[in-house]
Amino acid sequence: MKILKTLLSLTLLSSILLAGPAITGTRIFTQPDGTKFEGVLKGDSSFHWIESDGNAVVYDPKDKFYYKATIDKDKGLIPTKEKPNIKVDNKSSAINENTKKHDISKEDKKSLKELYKKSKTGNYPR
Repeated sequence: MKILKTLLSLTLLSSILLAGPAITGTRIFTQPDGTKFEGVLKGDSSFHWIESDGNAVVYDPKDKFYYKATIDKDKGLIPTKEKPNIKVDNKSSAINENTKKHDISKEDKKSLKELYKKSKTGNYPR
């Protein structure tokens, strides 16, 4: 019985530890039509987004494009019809000091932090 409890505990612990933070730094994202934009990945595997030129950007799995998003404290990140600006610095990489130029507003950061916390407690609609 003690072995079973230990195995169960290890299984639960390992499933919790699988969520890791996003790789920081500026990187280039490519749209299905070949256009590219620069952005910074934020969040972790359970709740994530991209910040690009002061906007939150999310991936829409329906058409496989990235769109600017509005932030709703109850519904989360909602894609708009507007695509991110096309600005590509060919020197971009996963380790780049230009990440600050993509940061969103302090108010949006606060809203995203609240949504992020909700995703960890299970109250966020996924």
